[in-house]
Amino acid sequence: MRYLYLFLFILLCSLFNPLAAQRRNSGGDSYNRLGIQAGVTYGGIDSNSFNTTKTTGFTGGLSTRANVYNNFLVIYGVNFYSMKTGIMGHKAGSNDFNNIDFKTTGVQLNLFAGHKIIKEHLSIEAGPVLQINSKWEVDNQFKDHLIEDYSFTAKDLEEVSRVNLNIAAGLSAGVADVKLWLQYQYGVSNFFKDLKDGDLQNKDSRAANLEGHLGMATAGVVYYF
Repeated sequence: MRYLYLFLFILLCSLFNPLAAQRRNSGGDSYNRLGIQAGVTYGGIDSNSFNTTKTTGFTGGLSTRANVYNNFLVIYGVNFYSMKTGIMGHKAGSNDFNNIDFKTTGVQLNLFAGHKIIKEHLSIEAGPVLQINSKWEVDNQFKDHLIEDYSFTAKDLEEVSRVNLNIAAGLSAGVADVKLWLQYQYGVSNFFKDLKDGDLQNKDSRAANLEGHLGMATAGVVYYF
């Protein structure tokens, strides 16, 4: 995953470089804006299979903002993120439950279409997000804990789907060079899909119906060069 992140970062930098030059050499309403952004996330994996709890995380990366026609625009970029989701678990033979944090890190590639409501000061955006994430990591002290009333342990849930598709919608407000943005993402794909391909069903037949989807709200700031 580290090599993948590095490759994506270099790829996006190579793509954004000519965009920044184009922005410097263009005038009027036709331009591309290259920006760097950071934000705070709140959310996690929503699931009917588990009683999950949401936590805060962070995100940051590169983004471009390009006018295409009249008040319409396109936003695309790459963001790195870290997110945790809590699930209750317990040691075998014990009824003492603990909240277990499952952590995932990854990169998100987004392509949004947008519309300017008030010139460069307020706009709405929406579109797909391709997410490439790590496994669902859990601390070593909790790996052998049983999850809720299931017969499998926390480490059995680590090998989740590594590629997921989300949809996102949000708005951004500010001036041409600095904007605040709000966004909500929902996972279209089943985050637990790959768990069904293993031997988890041999431990608990209910594993055949595991389903979970990302639900994450984000607020941040972007600075355009």
